[in-house]
Amino acid sequence: MSTVISTSESQAIVKKVYRAFFSPSKYEVKSTDQAILERGNNTRVPFEGGELSVTTWGSSGPAVLLMHGWGGARAQMTGFVDPLLEAGYRVVAYDQPAHGESDGMGTNLLEIAPTMDLIAKREGSFHGIIAHSFGTLITSYALVKRKFPPPARLVYFGAFNQIMDSLPRFQALAGLPDEIIDGLRAMIYENFGQVVLESITNESLTPQINIPALMFHDTADNVTPIDDSRAIARVWKSARLIETEGLSHRGALQSKTIHEQVIQFLKT
Repeated sequence: MSTVISTSESQAIVKKVYRAFFSPSKYEVKSTDQAILERGNNTRVPFEGGELSVTTWGSSGPAVLLMHGWGGARAQMTGFVDPLLEAGYRVVAYDQPAHGESDGMGTNLLEIAPTMDLIAKREGSFHGIIAHSFGTLITSYALVKRKFPPPARLVYFGAFNQIMDSLPRFQALAGLPDEIIDGLRAMIYENFGQVVLESITNESLTPQINIPALMFHDTADNVTPIDDSRAIARVWKSARLIETEGLSHRGALQSKTIHEQVIQFLKT
């Protein structure tokens, strides 16, 4: 016997799901990550929704900004810190709104992108930006739509292509029926605008970014499909895609071999 859900009940569920969709999960900080964070200069930077947690390492040299992905934190990017410092770079990382130790319960790309301006205002221009997953889309959006000061080099890991592509993945993880997802999609379009959302894709933004870029994506990535990076690389003439095996979604961030390739690319 099936259960009939009333319109009011359905709307209430959709609102709850909407809040969940824009509320990133908490990243579990490993002890090795925490130790690297504690070695840095940790500060709090005000933004519209409270304060951002920011860590910097090094006092001289060109700066490199580390941009984590959705549900991540600056802690997950710490594998790059020592290789970058040894190569003569200064390193900057921060927790995006509603992530890590930064304030906020929920957020979205349009709220996160302006925080990059705050970090740049405080730290100056960046020689390179290393971004992971959803952080790549935020970076592309900031560079094209917000005219963020362009770095000399970009490095993208597990690039995320289209915002609305995350709905089927979210549905599968949450075990939600089509009716609720259809309602969620309608609510997102109503609040942000369908035209606006469909224009925010790495596939449409990156061709407008004339910066040498190196992309890494694992063939077995079960979070962001490798087809996302393949689609982006086909249209991004200044980018080169390296397909890895056995590193999944986050493994490349801790790979010594990958770190060496990134450093070499930043120095060319």
